[in-house]
Amino acid sequence: MIHKISFLFYFLFFVTVSSAFALYPPIHHELTVALDPRESIAKLHDVITIPKVTIYSINSFQLNKESEIEYLELAGKEISTENSADGFIKFDLPKPSEGFTGPLKLVCTYTLPLTISDKNMETLFISGADYFYPKPAMKDKINHRVTFEIKIQTPINLKVVSQGEKLEEVLENGYRTVIWKEEKPQEEILLIADRYHEFSRIHGAITLYAYLRNNDKSLAERYLKVTGSYIDLYSKLIAPYPYKKFALVENSQQTGYGMPSFTLLGSRIIRFPFILHTSYPHEILHNWFGNGVYINPDSGNWAEGLTSYLSDHMLQEQKGKGDRYRFQELMKYSSYVNEENDFPLAEFKGRDGTASQAVGYGKTLMVLHMLRLKVGDTLFLKALRDFYNKNLFHYAGFEELRMSFEHVTKLDLKKFFDQWTLRKGQPQLQLFSASTNKQIDKHLLQLEIKQTQLHPTFKLKLPIAVWLKDQEKPWFGNIDIVDRKQKASLLFSTKPLKVVLDPYHEVFRRLNQGEAPPSIGQTYGSKMQTPVLPANESSASLLSGYRQFAQSVKIAPRSSGPILNDTILNPFFTGSLWLFGKKNTLVKQLKIQLDQYDVRIDEQGITLDNKKFQWKNHSFALTLNHYHSKGNTITWVVASSDKSIPGLIRKLPHYGKYGYLVFKGDIPRNVTKGTWSSSRSGLDHTFIKGAYSLPPKIPLIKSSLNP
Repeated sequence: MIHKISFLFYFLFFVTVSSAFALYPPIHHELTVALDPRESIAKLHDVITIPKVTIYSINSFQLNKESEIEYLELAGKEISTENSADGFIKFDLPKPSEGFTGPLKLVCTYTLPLTISDKNMETLFISGADYFYPKPAMKDKINHRVTFEIKIQTPINLKVVSQGEKLEEVLENGYRTVIWKEEKPQEEILLIADRYHEFSRIHGAITLYAYLRNNDKSLAERYLKVTGSYIDLYSKLIAPYPYKKFALVENSQQTGYGMPSFTLLGSRIIRFPFILHTSYPHEILHNWFGNGVYINPDSGNWAEGLTSYLSDHMLQEQKGKGDRYRFQELMKYSSYVNEENDFPLAEFKGRDGTASQAVGYGKTLMVLHMLRLKVGDTLFLKALRDFYNKNLFHYAGFEELRMSFEHVTKLDLKKFFDQWTLRKGQPQLQLFSASTNKQIDKHLLQLEIKQTQLHPTFKLKLPIAVWLKDQEKPWFGNIDIVDRKQKASLLFSTKPLKVVLDPYHEVFRRLNQGEAPPSIGQTYGSKMQTPVLPANESSASLLSGYRQFAQSVKIAPRSSGPILNDTILNPFFTGSLWLFGKKNTLVKQLKIQLDQYDVRIDEQGITLDNKKFQWKNHSFALTLNHYHSKGNTITWVVASSDKSIPGLIRKLPHYGKYGYLVFKGDIPRNVTKGTWSSSRSGLDHTFIKGAYSLPPKIPLIKSSLNP
């Protein structure tokens, strides 16, 4: 019986995909490439098969303007080229005569200079965006996909990776020849070359690879091991893995790209131990969403938020830390996004900074979580599977996602999707009042909840937890918020002791003042940032370094105001401050908050988390609330030396969720990081003091795979 069910699943899966291909058949390329690093050039020969359905929608092809074409023909007849105004070599296609049955063959032989050299070998990465092969000039991108077989000859010390399956690899006469073939419709053809050491293993019907610039077998084995486990996880959760291979490919540049059937990660990135269980599963999952179902360029980029939800978030949820992860996403949004840089999800194309990441990744993730709460775990996953199977190797957007959820749940979700994808902004919630009184044998809990944001009212389902007398676990429910001032009445058989709104941080909203602890991301995200240098800094080189840091803040798009010094003892100016230097006199005014967090400062160093860190060879970044400007922060930066400052400038923006950071050495290495304690400010009410705890929630992966 198991075999019959499995066969039926795979049969339906491939029938769905095959029927979709018939409507818009892809263009096929048979590429032959000879890479010559000595001359930094590639010789290419491309035989392009254009299906009958497609030929009528293509007027011309475009090729990289640096190409030198040796031969070009269509259906056996030579055609001419011209340099187009938009910087391409262009060749028009004559329309087929009547009775044309297709397909047509376009043949092009040409050379192209490439940034590859024998002397200083860096990873060569070229894509469709480089027009290294002829691409049709089509306005409607979603109807243009390709399949290909690419044969690449290189010197024996080079290896080349592309999408698809490796058909063969031959070493002969000092040259290496490899053939990659991809039969599944792709958005583009990709080519990566370097002096790679190749490691591989077979995982069922899939070949796993690791292409590393160094012969690091232990690193390769770690990646190959987790690759198989994550492919198995997502194959069970969503659908069978859609490709014949997956490869970890190292890049000399510090990239984090998810490509069809491989990921291109930077040399430093792949050696961070946490990447194996954070960014890496995210890139693997892109083979289902983003590189399996493609992102419609005319819709918002839903794929980054969805992959974040089913990888980064889901894996933390499995450890019982899902609520913390969501809280950190809400912190990022509250820190970096404001009225000036906010935008609807439907306009998110890709990350170009912390604000766009907070919207495109964080908000999408939270909206998906609210959708999961609305429909339940079982239907949530069933709808995602439906979305995947209906759109595999085709372009899809939020509209197609909504259609799948409506098809599976039988709910009308248009208002939900319109509110969260077409509107910008977010609700800000406050428990304005809470009271309880006894009515005969019942206890009536009355609540008034307000939306305090400037934006119009949002409609949402708000989770609530109520602790009751003589009951160990709290009661959980939901309140439908439809008005700006929402009243709710709840009846219980025993006396309510405490009430908390959004107990597990499951609603996309702006955090209340005091709810989010101060973090360095709030300083970086502040509308106004003012650097304050120490007037009493004895080291000229260190002062110069602090000025360099201050200047880096000044050139940021969010900063304003001059660079000041600490002779201004009472800075009542608004916005967030950067205080530099151990002897900055304004640090004295932070003492009350530092005492509150049990931070001790003396001549030798700083004590944090009951650990003493010496001034010598340690750098510090501590962020606290601004004592004169509500909603803003002060970040105090102390560098161990001027040599450490460039590293701090580069690294600190990546630690946005933390309130305190300690680094060691001139090439600063993080040794301690943490967040200050937070509160439920504005979201809870306690009737009787006591110890109240929340039980863990069942994670999605457990509820779906272990029913």
